[in-house]
Amino acid sequence: MPTFMVKCRVENQNLERIKDITDNPEQSGISTISMFYNLEKKEIHCILNAADENEIINHYTKVNIMCESITPIEIIHTKNGQNEEKFKIIGELSTRLAHDIRNPLSIIKNIVDIMETKQKLDFDESDIYYRRLHRAIDRISRQIEGVLDFVRPTQTSFEKHLLNDILASAIDKIVKSDTIKIKMPTNSVYAVCDFTKLEVVFTNLIMNSIQAINDSGQIEIKFVENNDTALIQISDTGCGIPQDILPMIFEPLFTTKQTGTGLGLPSCKQIIEHHYGTIKASSEVGVGTTFIVTLPKNCITVPSRIETELVQSR
Repeated sequence: MPTFMVKCRVENQNLERIKDITDNPEQSGISTISMFYNLEKKEIHCILNAADENEIINHYTKVNIMCESITPIEIIHTKNGQNEEKFKIIGELSTRLAHDIRNPLSIIKNIVDIMETKQKLDFDESDIYYRRLHRAIDRISRQIEGVLDFVRPTQTSFEKHLLNDILASAIDKIVKSDTIKIKMPTNSVYAVCDFTKLEVVFTNLIMNSIQAINDSGQIEIKFVENNDTALIQISDTGCGIPQDILPMIFEPLFTTKQTGTGLGLPSCKQIIEHHYGTIKASSEVGVGTTFIVTLPKNCITVPSRIETELVQSR
């Protein structure tokens, strides 16, 4: 519904009548956002939502008030408003994080208790317990790092890197079942990027694929390049994402999992946008999901080009 700023001349005795109709928006059809009264000039200024100007005029005619001016406006959300929204998100994140960390902490405690109780562990038992510990610790680390990346973004540092090295580093940090096969790129591609941040993107996307596969299936990663761009494609043979959910997966806090902060894919999107690239997903339920990241191979030149276009347009 459109928003308007309205100015009327009002005597003191009419103020209560205005308050009455303001407190009952369902009767008037007008939703008043804010109301200010200038006692010296006997003027009332309102910010309200209404279908059109005629509806506003009829609204104030009921209390015998003539509108001096009605101006359509747009409400601009200031940084303070953005901060309030961010604090709200952080509050929800804190609740989710406390809930999600409790489970892996319980796993760690139980394994430590078992290992302390048993005087001797054979190699196979030790290997199983240590793998469980690593998975639980890795889960906690990723959740905390995801929240920190969201609430405290750092500056992006651009250098020329081999994407294959970043991918290998990301996979080295992931604990996965031997039943999951990862098919690596056969070609080598360089791009100007932030090694650490792009490693976060690879880790999040591959972990998403691992969870979708449910410990059994294949992940295929491809690199494609041309003169200007590098394309990274990560496909899995998992459960897929329903089409009604697919447009929401990059929104902060959105998740279909019982655990998780809902920041993995939004963080990936934020990082890729800071690289002046794009990320998108396609999926089919029961078949799998493919994420495609496109990066300019030499993104250091991109800000300069944008600045030049801005100067030329002035």
